Amino acid sequence: MIKASSFITSSQTEIVDGFLFENAPTNWALEINHITGEGRLNGFFKSESEMNHAISKISEEIGYYVEFQFSTYLIEDQDWKESYKQHFSPWDYKGVHFIPFWLKDEYRVPDDEISVLLDPGMAFGTGTHETTRMCLEFLIENNKVAKILHESILDLGCGSGILAITAHLLGFKKVVGLDNDMDAVRISEENAQLNQLTDQILFDCSDLLDLNEPNGDFDCVVANIQADTLIANANKILNQASQKSNIILSGILSKEIDQVINAFKKELIGQSNFDYLLKEMGEWSAVQINKFGGC
Repeated sequence: MIKASSFITSSQTEIVDGFLFENAPTNWALEINHITGEGRLNGFFKSESEMNHAISKISEEIGYYVEFQFSTYLIEDQDWKESYKQHFSPWDYKGVHFIPFWLKDEYRVPDDEISVLLDPGMAFGTGTHETTRMCLEFLIENNKVAKILHESILDLGCGSGILAITAHLLGFKKVVGLDNDMDAVRISEENAQLNQLTDQILFDCSDLLDLNEPNGDFDCVVANIQADTLIANANKILNQASQKSNIILSGILSKEIDQVINAFKKELIGQSNFDYLLKEMGEWSAVQINKFGGC
């Protein structure tokens, strides 16, 4: 395997982080020193040509804003296979514990609390990124704090399957996860198996753009996707939700949150009563739109 690595200044880590989120999953991982704000971008590749292609892509898209100076190293295959494990540690929120599967025998979960086992591989979604964490917090708060008990949920852009799996363990009976990346669907299904949920969650390789027909029967719709895609597909997303439902939107830079909310307001005004809740973590925001039925 070949490793490519570049130092990232504190003023440029936000740009690189945004690129990685919008293009996930990729072979790149950004490590940030939260004291200095500086970072290091690392990528692991099977061949020199694969590495050069990845460097060209990131340089073309954000090289004008980021001063990349890549160094390359040859590494053992085992280092590549195990390296991602260093970036995922157990964490919990209000009685729900997210645990790397390789630590399941070392991590104790209280008997009355929920455990979610994960092997994210190269798929996006361990809950440690702010965008995923805010979605999880909304789901958990609805269930454990507001006592909202829903029957069905649609997860658009399921990544590792973390949101869909958590929803099932919280009590959702019908759980569907869609992603346009077949590897993400495969990893989601494998993570469902880790949690003994084989065949209890429907994961499918499908693009948001393919949702042409309204479904309208999901009590909750979650879309952790970049802001421009949310705005362009506001009507399609809302068409999947029932008259009384929650729509959780994330993957949104805080500077873009008003545009997203306004796009969904435009679709809802005159059709449904609603309010919304906001969350913000670092440079990211998420919104939960609560529909109360017709006007």
